[in-house]
Amino acid sequence: MKRFGYIRVSNKDQNVDRQIENMRRESISERDVFIDKLSGKNYERPQYQLLKQLVRENDEIVFDSITRMGRSMNETLKEYEWFVENGVQLKFLKEPMINTSDEEDDIIKQAIQKVILTVLAAFAEKERLDIKTRQAEGIEAAKAKGRHLGRPKAKVTPEVKQAYDLWINNKITAVEAIDRSKVSKTTFYKLAKELKSREES
Repeated sequence: MKRFGYIRVSNKDQNVDRQIENMRRESISERDVFIDKLSGKNYERPQYQLLKQLVRENDEIVFDSITRMGRSMNETLKEYEWFVENGVQLKFLKEPMINTSDEEDDIIKQAIQKVILTVLAAFAEKERLDIKTRQAEGIEAAKAKGRHLGRPKAKVTPEVKQAYDLWINNKITAVEAIDRSKVSKTTFYKLAKELKSREES
């Protein structure tokens, strides 16, 4: 029997330290911990798929939570069943009631476990959809208030205007103008185009 750990966060900016510490407490070697920084909406994740290729019958995979396994109810139920059918044990630190076992469970216990798993997987998917909805609502609210999303729009500052005037009158080079304007090369030329358009209008 070999023990593996699987860790997942939704994006590259999220921290995995807490989950890694939980794997250490389970005495799982760092080389046996697989980490994906991708959404849980599906199971097309490179480290997860690699782990599925490596596990053998009687091996065990430890997850911090069912949500770390995935956030799609139907897909999660399928993945869970795949491991059960292949004799791979699953351990969920936050939901021990759905841990699998190599012992022969009675039919009632299996049925109750499947019900609990279905409910937890449904909540995991709902939470993902709620997060997605809140993000979309936040973007729409910001747009309605006239907020600029993403990088702040570059503005013509006094330094840019002064540098532009000197440059356009051949008193300094473009390199000097960019340096004096304290903006990037791309931004300077973009603002210079804007200033020229103003003068011609």
